[in-house]
Amino acid sequence: MKYPEYIKDGETIGLVAPSFGCAFEPYKSCLDSAISRFEKMGYKLIEGPNCRKSDGIGISSSPENCGKELTDFYCSGDNQMLITCGGGELMCETLDYVDFEKIKAAKPKWYMGYSDNTNFTFLLNTICDVASIYGPSIGAFGMDKLEPALEDAIGVFTGEKQRFQVMINLK
Repeated sequence: MKYPEYIKDGETIGLVAPSFGCAFEPYKSCLDSAISRFEKMGYKLIEGPNCRKSDGIGISSSPENCGKELTDFYCSGDNQMLITCGGGELMCETLDYVDFEKIKAAKPKWYMGYSDNTNFTFLLNTICDVASIYGPSIGAFGMDKLEPALEDAIGVFTGEKQRFQVMINLK
């Protein structure tokens, strides 16, 4: 399996909405807060065209637009990783419009999302042989104080957290 390079200070995170977009509250405010957090950490962020849309039926935009956004942003040299806007319900409809051959040929990059994004994280692993992160979407990073799990997620794509320990309390 290919592992993407870790994200460095000053690099760019692409935001995509292949399922759920941040078109209304509280998601818009969470997105804005998360963008501010990552910018203060030294990263640049680029929003995909569907991030703040809700013109699709059950997804941010049409399946065609969502599949194109995902393919274009994954294959772009303008960002070094992708984080999704949210989970959702109908990402399965976008898969016919994702160019997996193009993605497989592209330089591997981290893709992080959960829930409906399993439609891509699983296929990125199995079809393209690239590691991905089943983890929080961008809005979760908008809270005032990050929970340890969110700090861990950042540690995974920055390379600061390469080894995980599981502690089981047996009493």
